[in-house]
Amino acid sequence: IMVNIYVARHGQDLDNAKGILNGHRNEPLSDLGRQQAKDVATKMSKAGFTTLSTAPSPSSTAISAIYSSPLRRAHETAEIFADTLSGGHGDAARPADASSSTTPNGGPVEVEVLDDLIERDFGIMTGQLTSSIVERCGEDHILATGKINY
Repeated sequence: IMVNIYVARHGQDLDNAKGILNGHRNEPLSDLGRQQAKDVATKMSKAGFTTLSTAPSPSSTAISAIYSSPLRRAHETAEIFADTLSGGHGDAARPADASSSTTPNGGPVEVEVLDDLIERDFGIMTGQLTSSIVERCGEDHILATGKINY
């Protein structure tokens, strides 16, 4: 059996929008983040990804499980994906105990929360402005890639 795993990052959250290193902080998606999630889910849907038991075409890819970090930003993104890939519009995140998508065998696809998927903990840097990281830690202790500092 061959299993394909597709990975997507959560949309922008309120900390991202403010330039804050969030780690385990549990901020919701921003309006832009919700739109980003909808845009990616819509592109996936147009490319043939679905959670529906009756695939619209032979070239469709059925998604049988959707996993998320326990953090709100990731869970909201996953719910938007689940809704969009089941034929919805990704307009509202469903409560954690509700589902409107279906698996290829007709059962519900609920976003499954896996604690092991949680963002890394940045310790004392959590909640700090990303612009202050180099100043606080020193340039020799930072791995910078584009706009992201590690």
